[in-house]
Amino acid sequence: MVRCSLCGQEELCFTCPYCNGLYCAEHRLPESHGCPSLQRARDDARRRIADSFSGEYEEEEEEPKDNTTAPRPPIVRRPIMQRPVTRSRFSSREKRDLAIAFVLVSLVALSMIGYPGGIMSTLSILPYIIAAGLWWYPVILVVVFLSSFIVHEMAHKFVAQHYGMWSEFRMLPYGYYLSLFAILFSFPVFGTGAVFTTGSSNPDHDAKSTLAGPLSNAVMASLFMVMALFAFLLEGGLRYPFNLLIRYAAILNSILGLFNMIPVPPFDGARVLMWSKRVWAGLLVVLVALLILSYEFIPMLWA
Repeated sequence: MVRCSLCGQEELCFTCPYCNGLYCAEHRLPESHGCPSLQRARDDARRRIADSFSGEYEEEEEEPKDNTTAPRPPIVRRPIMQRPVTRSRFSSREKRDLAIAFVLVSLVALSMIGYPGGIMSTLSILPYIIAAGLWWYPVILVVVFLSSFIVHEMAHKFVAQHYGMWSEFRMLPYGYYLSLFAILFSFPVFGTGAVFTTGSSNPDHDAKSTLAGPLSNAVMASLFMVMALFAFLLEGGLRYPFNLLIRYAAILNSILGLFNMIPVPPFDGARVLMWSKRVWAGLLVVLVALLILSYEFIPMLWA
């Protein structure tokens, strides 16, 4: 058995006739593995469809009533309708990796309740939190962590797919060890995996799909700042523990965006800096400002 050139899965592989790569059944189509010759594959497909129309037309004609040389009536051609082909945005392996990442990120979120004792400390105090009627607190904390994680990764994915690239989330080997460290010691990191993209011939498209991740965290941090301001204007202050949750969500997204803007591979900031120094510097300033406001401005709104 050989391994797929894209996902590394060991099974019966197919050879792409355009790039000569070996791919599994899931990635054998040029669109599925971001074939460098994708445009040539599409042109060939269009040509085959056009050629097949010559055998897919139904001809209707009327026989002349006599044997005169009257002109034959025009042929009415009706093309056979074909159902459009749809393709799922998520492969089965990507769904599996996302499910694993969701579990790990949720455990990291729960471990923050027992800071700095990690998940073991959380398990010891969680029954008291539930008994006090604050069961919704760990639930909202998990939602905040998951939303920060999934918005960042899916921003990469959907922007890349918008530009016609192949894009999927994959768990990384070191992600399991990093997640274990975060769960045991209450360290808020999302090193579970990354979104991989291929098939881009336009550097602007590739850079924009990379920029989408940290930019989405800046947007989320700004939204939580607006939530804090509206809560203050409507009720005169933020009540405990909502003040802590909103502040923590804004800080978390600001730090996550800043962490990914580090200008060293494999962080997003390296690709963004190479593409545009102004965009990199501008987003960095915005994220730093959001982090400072999260620490200083939101506590001013506490009742």
